[in-house]
Amino acid sequence: PINFMTVKIPMPALSPTMTEGTLTKWLIKVGDQVKAGDVLAEIETDKATMEVEAVDEGKVEKLIVEEGTSNIPVNSTIAILDGDDKDQNEGDQDQTKDTVGKIKKKEILDNNVVKKSSFEKKLGKKIIASPYAKSLAKKDKLTLDNIIGSGPGGRVIKRDLKNQKTSQSSIKTSQENISAPSSMRKIIADRTVKSKQTVPHFYLTIESKVDKLLQLRKKINENFGTKISINDMLVKALALAQMENPLTNVSWVEGQVIKYSSVDVSIAVALKEGLITPIVKNADKKGLIEISKEIKELVNKAKTGKLQPDEYTGGTISISNLGMFGVIEFSAIINPPQSSILAVGTIKKIPGVIEEEIRPISVLKSTLSADHRVLDGAVAGKLLNDFHEIIEDPFDLWLKSSDMEII
Repeated sequence: PINFMTVKIPMPALSPTMTEGTLTKWLIKVGDQVKAGDVLAEIETDKATMEVEAVDEGKVEKLIVEEGTSNIPVNSTIAILDGDDKDQNEGDQDQTKDTVGKIKKKEILDNNVVKKSSFEKKLGKKIIASPYAKSLAKKDKLTLDNIIGSGPGGRVIKRDLKNQKTSQSSIKTSQENISAPSSMRKIIADRTVKSKQTVPHFYLTIESKVDKLLQLRKKINENFGTKISINDMLVKALALAQMENPLTNVSWVEGQVIKYSSVDVSIAVALKEGLITPIVKNADKKGLIEISKEIKELVNKAKTGKLQPDEYTGGTISISNLGMFGVIEFSAIINPPQSSILAVGTIKKIPGVIEEEIRPISVLKSTLSADHRVLDGAVAGKLLNDFHEIIEDPFDLWLKSSDMEII
């Protein structure tokens, strides 16, 4: 008889930061013959939905994880090729149980906490209620444990029960629209909470006159047959500013300072499921037209779920632009291990004094969020001021773009 070797297909790590994912769809079924390179499944990570390819060939013997399963740890077995029943039962029973156990463990612990909390309340708190309130609660199947009484001495009375019923009715109505968050949204929630709790943010805001920047953009778009955006120019300006301030091109990782040699600008892109930050690598060395084309391609890939891990992993500084929504000023949360993020608002016309005359000027507010573990105020302040000077007088922006000609 021929003895087939069991090939275990693990949950892949599709990015360096990925620890778990959601199996959204199987593209194979039991009995299928697959070869290396065949697409097996669609996996939803914290960043995007990606396809998983086979690296071995064989017959699909078992799909261990069902479609729609979330919180699947990286490297846990999700399917088996070839092998016999004995291999599957002995080789993967423990790991399958362990995978399911990890997914269910939190639910069990949460239930135990709820039960314990309820039990302790019953032991430690004597409920005072009027006879009528007790009778009404029994009739309407309401618990008196969590009702705060408004009667004498905290006694629960009829009015309190009516308020409780109204509150429960409102909660029930609102819960009809509650849905489970996507894997991306869960990761965003975890990381932003962790960033705000562990990274000591401080914020610096500057206001820049950008009339010359707007004029430069108009000339470029008129003379080069392409349409670049203000955001494209801000990305280039931020890259040039960080290049001039190498002390800001650093990260704080596990008690050590990591210095970077390249300037890679992450751009915040809003998706239906959350936020993703594709990267313009070596942005300080690229021209404005090149940056504009690259950003368009990255945004399109982000919105169609086709970004590759190396296109959104890393980055030395981020920029988040909410100007298109009319937001004047805001502060953004740092995306670790990066040490800073620049938040820019909308360009606003205000009256200003130019050559002793009051004229309308265009201003832009920018707020830098910085990690105080690795950046001090003076260092971060110089980075922001250099960015400010570049966009106020954008000659350097044009001069240091290799694809710009005399206009």
